[in-house]
Amino acid sequence: MENNTKKQRLFNLPETKGNFQIKGIVKGTKKDNFYTEKQTRTGKDMRVVNFGLEYDEGRDLYLGFTGIEQERAYFYKKPETKGAKGTTQPVSWANRFKFAEDPKNEGFRLIGKNLGLTKVTNEKGELVNDKKTLTDYDACGEIHSKLTDGESVFVKGTLSYRSNRDDKGNLRRYKSMDPSQISLCAPCKFDDEKFKVQNNFNQVIVFMGIEKEMDGDKETGRYVVSGKVVTYSTIEDVEFILDPVNESQKKLAMTFRKKVKPYWALKVSGNIVASVQTEEVVEDDGWGDEDEIEKVAAPVKREYIITGADPKTIEKDVYSKEAIEEAMQKIRNANKAEENYGSDSDDSGWGDSNLGDADEEDEEW
Repeated sequence: MENNTKKQRLFNLPETKGNFQIKGIVKGTKKDNFYTEKQTRTGKDMRVVNFGLEYDEGRDLYLGFTGIEQERAYFYKKPETKGAKGTTQPVSWANRFKFAEDPKNEGFRLIGKNLGLTKVTNEKGELVNDKKTLTDYDACGEIHSKLTDGESVFVKGTLSYRSNRDDKGNLRRYKSMDPSQISLCAPCKFDDEKFKVQNNFNQVIVFMGIEKEMDGDKETGRYVVSGKVVTYSTIEDVEFILDPVNESQKKLAMTFRKKVKPYWALKVSGNIVASVQTEEVVEDDGWGDEDEIEKVAAPVKREYIITGADPKTIEKDVYSKEAIEEAMQKIRNANKAEENYGSDSDDSGWGDSNLGDADEEDEEW
């Protein structure tokens, strides 16, 4: 988030953080919606990027973010002594590049997106990523000019959640991936036996329950894990999938059902999966026979599949029912006020609980 000016927080519950990392082959940079420029309602310039990553053969996840001109950019300098507070320095928007280049500001680093989309030769003669840290607005421009289809990149960032009501009053929930780093990596070769799919996430949730997943009146064999996430300003309901495809995952489902109680917080982890939905379309080929063509339905559904949880992260008291309900009431009161007056706007039973370490080369940006 570029705008570091936040409203006063309504409640004191700690935020429940989530992260992701994906490695894949870039696609979609030739589409019209890859990069767009527009203006906000207040007249600020805005840039938007959207692109796909094929993380496994025939499996795509799409990423995107928006950058808006701000009044200031923010730089951060680490403290010289351990335990001390660092220094955050606001800089006028027009001066953001000059500030970074000034030698007297050595040690300050822009708060923004880490990009490494081109290669340069370092002092040792090695070909490495040209590292840049840019505001979201400038990062959109860099991605537009440098990212191309067919390149392999490593992306990591945070998971974010929000909800709103549509024109008909229906509540719509959104779970999105906000990149903090996009960098070139070793080529993804899906047919190489050494290739390892990397589409991982972790998320601290306030557990609420686990139920069998239903498709109409039939059980799918999977489970839905429901919970809540605490953001800076809201508390959102979330759902994840647990698919008991092996004994470890079956044990994990039983662990959730028997050992975890509502309003306990814990970190879950797993894979972000593009669930390919298909429909059969019947066409007449002109010769009197029917030809069934399998067509991918759009949009492809994105699912967050839990494969593990970390029992060491269990917190039983902080997110009590009373604390959650008190915070949610404060949120409802604030929303109502805005509506009235307007707003500025292992096999232990826990499965595999690690996000996974990125390849050393992938970590370079």
